[in-house]
Amino acid sequence: MPSIPSTNRFANRSIRDCARDHMLIVMRCDLCGRTVNYWAEDLAKVIDDPFHEAHVPPWGCGHCRMIDYMSIRWHLPNAQELAAGLTVRRPVRQVVKWIWRDERV
Repeated sequence: MPSIPSTNRFANRSIRDCARDHMLIVMRCDLCGRTVNYWAEDLAKVIDDPFHEAHVPPWGCGHCRMIDYMSIRWHLPNAQELAAGLTVRRPVRQVVKWIWRDERV
């Protein structure tokens, strides 16, 4: 991938492309310093857009809730990383929540 993403979203690497190549997505918040690892296959299941670009964060930081400071990189983890006990965040289940309000009849 070029160092500067293209304005054509289909020319850039997508999350689906990273999932096909079994890559690890590393999301880092430059504001609070939190780093979270995801398997690209898991993100491809969770994100609705199949062509979501891999350099665009799908959501903000879980701690400070800011999306403006998120940076993403992707790579293939090597055997040393996996043997050292790499922590990867995985989806468990989807929760649907109803929101209620009171109305006057």
